[in-house]
Amino acid sequence: MPIKPSPAVVRAGQLLQFMARRPSASYSIAELARATDMPRATCDSTLQALAEHGLVVRRGHELRYELGGFCIVLGDAARAANPILNAASVEAEALARALNACVAVSALIGNATRVMAVSDWGPPLGTRPRPGQSVPLSPPFGAVFVAWDRDKAVAWLAEAAGTSADEAPDRWHKALDAIRRRGYSVSLTPARSWVPDPDSAFETALNPPDPEHARRYQAELAERMKHTEYLPMDLEGAEPVRLMQISAPVFDVAGRTAAALMLLGPPHELAIPEVEALGRQVADAAHRAAKAAGSDIPH
Repeated sequence: MPIKPSPAVVRAGQLLQFMARRPSASYSIAELARATDMPRATCDSTLQALAEHGLVVRRGHELRYELGGFCIVLGDAARAANPILNAASVEAEALARALNACVAVSALIGNATRVMAVSDWGPPLGTRPRPGQSVPLSPPFGAVFVAWDRDKAVAWLAEAAGTSADEAPDRWHKALDAIRRRGYSVSLTPARSWVPDPDSAFETALNPPDPEHARRYQAELAERMKHTEYLPMDLEGAEPVRLMQISAPVFDVAGRTAAALMLLGPPHELAIPEVEALGRQVADAAHRAAKAAGSDIPH
C-alpha cells in the first residue's frame, strides 16, 4: 500500500506556495484559510509551526503573516543543489539582455509548470510572469515538458482527447512532433474570436485572486485554447504572426526536460523567418545551459 503524504506537511506546503506567489504581501489568518480551503484553527496552528522555524513571520502586533527569512536560506540551498536552474537563469539573463526581451525559467513541479526565475529587459508594456506563478500541465500548455517524455506525452495527449492518447486529435500528435523536430515550442496569440482579449486572459490566469478562481479560470482558458492556433503544427505562410512565447528544453543528464527557457514575444507581429531565428537562439541558449550543468544531450 503506498504511503500517503502527511496532511500537516501538505497544508504547510499549500500555505507557502500561496504566499510565494506574492512574496511582498502579508495575509491575515482568515485570508490564508479561505485561499487554501483550510479550517481557520488548522491554518492558525500550521502558521505557528512555520513561524517557529522562520518560514513565516507575524508582522509586529498585527495578526498578519508574511514569508520569513529562512525561506531565503532554503532558496539558496535549493539553487546550490540544482545546477540546471542556475545555468538556465544565467542563460535567461544573457538572452534577455541580447534581445531586449523578457525571458523566464520554468520547471515542472507536480502537475504544473512553475516560473522559477525571470529576467526582464523587455518593453514596458505586456504580460510579465513572476517567480512562483504556475499553470497546470494541461493541453495546450506545457508542451515543451512532455514532447521528449513518452509517458508524460501519453498522459498529456489523453487529457487533450478526454479519453486516451490514441483518440487525441491528429494535430496534437503533429504539434509534439514539430516541437521535437524544431527543438523548441512556439505559441501564437489566438484569434480574438476564441479569446477576445488574449493579453488580459493570460494576465488573469497568471494572477488570479485566489486558488479556486485560478483552477476554474485556467481550466476554462485551456479548454478554449484547444481550439485555437496557440500551438501550431508548422510555421509556414507569408502572413506575419503575433508571437506569444517560445520555449526550449534544458535537459538533465538523463535526457529529461528539467527546466525550460521561455522567451515572451514582442508586442508587434513577426514574420515566420524572424520567429524561427528567435527559436534557434532560445534553443541554443537552453543547450548551453544544459552543457554548463553537466549535460550535453543534443536538442
